[in-house]
Amino acid sequence: MKADRKTHIALPAALTACFLLLLLVSGFYFARYLQDRIFEERTTQLNEITAQVRVNLSVALDSHWKYLNTAANLLSAVEYETAEDVTERIAGLEQLLDLESYRATLMLLDSRGNCYDAEGRHGVWSDIDQISGGGARHTFISDSYLYPGSCWAFVLQLNTPLLTEEDGAAFTHAVLLKDVYTMSQYYDSGAYGSRNETYILKSNGTRMHDDVSAGGSTIQAYNVLKVLEEMENQAYPDISAALEEADTISASFRYGGREYYYCVTALAEYDTLLLFLIPAEFVAAGTVEMVGAVIRMLLFLVVILLVMLILAAAAVTQQQSSARLFRQEQENLRRQEEMNRRLEETNAMLARSKETAEQAFQIAEEANRAKSSFLSNMSHDIRTPMNAIVGFSALLARDAENPDKVREYTKKITASSQHLLGLINDVLDISKIEAGKTTLNLTDESMVELIENIDAIIRPQMKAKGHTFEVCGEDLRHERVVMDKLRLNQILLNLLSNAVKYTPEGGRVVLTVRELPQHARQLAHYRFVVEDNGYGMSPEYTKKIFHAFTREEDSVTNKIQGTGLGMAITKNLLDLMGGKITVESEKGRGSTFTVDLELPISEQAVDQDFWKSHGITRLLAVDGEEAVCRSIRLAMEGTGVAVEYALDGQTAVERVKAAQGEGHPYHVVLLDWKTPGMDGLETARGIRREVPENGPLLVLSSYDWPEIEEEARAAGIDAFLSKPFFLTSFRQKVEALLSRGRQAEPPAAGGESALRGMHILVAEDNEINAEILGELLDMAGASCRICENGRLAVKVFESSAPGEYQMILMDVQMPEMNGYEATRAIRDSGHPLARTIPVIAMTANAFAEDIRDALEAGMNAHVAKPIDMAVLEQTVRAVMEAQG
Repeated sequence: MKADRKTHIALPAALTACFLLLLLVSGFYFARYLQDRIFEERTTQLNEITAQVRVNLSVALDSHWKYLNTAANLLSAVEYETAEDVTERIAGLEQLLDLESYRATLMLLDSRGNCYDAEGRHGVWSDIDQISGGGARHTFISDSYLYPGSCWAFVLQLNTPLLTEEDGAAFTHAVLLKDVYTMSQYYDSGAYGSRNETYILKSNGTRMHDDVSAGGSTIQAYNVLKVLEEMENQAYPDISAALEEADTISASFRYGGREYYYCVTALAEYDTLLLFLIPAEFVAAGTVEMVGAVIRMLLFLVVILLVMLILAAAAVTQQQSSARLFRQEQENLRRQEEMNRRLEETNAMLARSKETAEQAFQIAEEANRAKSSFLSNMSHDIRTPMNAIVGFSALLARDAENPDKVREYTKKITASSQHLLGLINDVLDISKIEAGKTTLNLTDESMVELIENIDAIIRPQMKAKGHTFEVCGEDLRHERVVMDKLRLNQILLNLLSNAVKYTPEGGRVVLTVRELPQHARQLAHYRFVVEDNGYGMSPEYTKKIFHAFTREEDSVTNKIQGTGLGMAITKNLLDLMGGKITVESEKGRGSTFTVDLELPISEQAVDQDFWKSHGITRLLAVDGEEAVCRSIRLAMEGTGVAVEYALDGQTAVERVKAAQGEGHPYHVVLLDWKTPGMDGLETARGIRREVPENGPLLVLSSYDWPEIEEEARAAGIDAFLSKPFFLTSFRQKVEALLSRGRQAEPPAAGGESALRGMHILVAEDNEINAEILGELLDMAGASCRICENGRLAVKVFESSAPGEYQMILMDVQMPEMNGYEATRAIRDSGHPLARTIPVIAMTANAFAEDIRDALEAGMNAHVAKPIDMAVLEQTVRAVMEAQG
């Protein structure tokens, strides 16, 4: 009996032991797997942030070569008699280039290693051995005792040494010293709530400054890399050697009982290392928290299962014992009752566990419900243009002999195709953003051109719906900035397109671009406001408008097409740029979207002598709104042009007449088309009647020029400017008028196609796409030869006579050899035109990084599929103009 009892107990115990062992082994491997994934997620995030900081710092350092080249040219333009003459010239250049505000020092080195700066001779520069054999340009870290602290030393070998007649010294190098501390705004990062630390190191691992006692840094030693290599759990015992294998490395270590993550990247050209350090608990915190929640839930379920298994084994043992031991029946009954009670408690516990699991399931369901709703809406939205395309294609075949219907069907097919392409582009954008693969392509751009391009794109849509569309500019002091022009254009067009769609016909939409006071000297603070008086939104929806796959559903907006992704894309792009967006809306009253964004100010030089050299010193602005006149006066500050203004037409005519009589005429008159009292037309006639030979008369208006152009020309108006007023556009217009005299402006761009007469080599593997492209090129007056893969395109080009093909259109994704490989092969070939023939990429991938890849492969430009002939012609024209 005892043996049977032991047997019945041993089996469940063995199963329980095996189950626990299995759990321990599985838990060990599962924990290792999670640790590896968390480490990968954290290092990926650090690499991305460090790469962005590295780009910012490299761009900032590269700009200092411009200052040094300018200074060297100005130094070489003067002959010197003594070293004191050189000292005075250096001091003058530092003041001219405003180097003191940039905390930079300019000096010259002679052939004997003596250094000269604005303060006079300082003896032999201790860093002279650093530039030996350094070439014409060289950069390194200077710790010379002559200048306190650490500096980047930009060294430029002069093309011709400067000689002094009295001393006989020969100056061979110009040097620009840049204080490390002045660049902190470029290598400091606000990621992770500023819990991170950024170290700027020399290539040997030492700090860029001598102060190692200040608090606030995790690693306070002088040689940071040496200390980092000796940290607990450090994966790289020799970081310098690791950086020779890869320019960026990431790892973790423990210090003071705390885990840290770091990322090190090298700026070899500047003798500099960038170290990004942050406590582990702040990196990928969301991922770690989610993993912890999953593990706690699994452990809870395991405990419940284990309790159930033990109780079940005990129940089986009790039941078998009661059947064999009749004499213990009463005891067994008592035990059975106790067991039933325990089972009830277990069931209650299981019920609570089930409730907890159901709550977790509901959370997951809620997270996926929006995406499921999106898929449903997306299916409907995609079918709508697809049905139109299929339906009108059938009608096109039926009515092929009726030209009017063919044109109508073709127009509707084109509109439906563009709508379908927009849906697909939105899905691709949000997919790439969620995957964390979206990057910025930062370039030096004009804010004026950006706003003018947006106006040109969106105004026809506004006009089609009868909207009043205004573009206002306020306090714009910096017109050239460093930005991702494509992404900022996408953000503003998303907001304006929504304003068009969700504003009933005859509504009003206003885009205001305002420059706010700067938070940092190198950054311009812009605010873009898009305001409409459309349908508006409910307070509940404004809280989730920037979530992906969401749309407000009501009887009005249900009929408006859209994916519900535009605002999510806008929000994610602004997060990537470091900006923010807010919304205010009320049902039936309209919506206001506000975007705040800080952009680095361009260092591109502006010709401040333009106005003086053309004899323009007085300007009269005429507008009924005094704020507009003051904005024009603010924009013209620093140009040397005195700006006066009049608030109505009659006053303007009287001022022009009086100024002419006093012998101080206005050189330019800037006139609003809708002035109080006398309108712009009457005012222009009055000015020309009183002073026929007055200077250029320009109209500043938000109206379409073609509607008023004929009357305006007849009244003596020379040119037109769109509101808001931009100094760059105004200067270009005045320069054009002065260069050709007062004439009628040329008609809008159009004329003959840029493709006419070209013979083009086309690489396209899809037969249908190739056939369509061939027909489109034929319509534009061009001929082509189609190659079905990249390898064949390379072979055909290499065997062609010079000048046989004027351009190459290259598909990117092709068999045998893709477009990037084919372009590199063409550029490396021995053909006489291998380096100069224009190559334009054609691909369905239209992201910023795809455009960058095309340019790095040797292509001249990029156009997205499906091919828009207007875009292709514009691209070809731009490429041809760039090549001269």
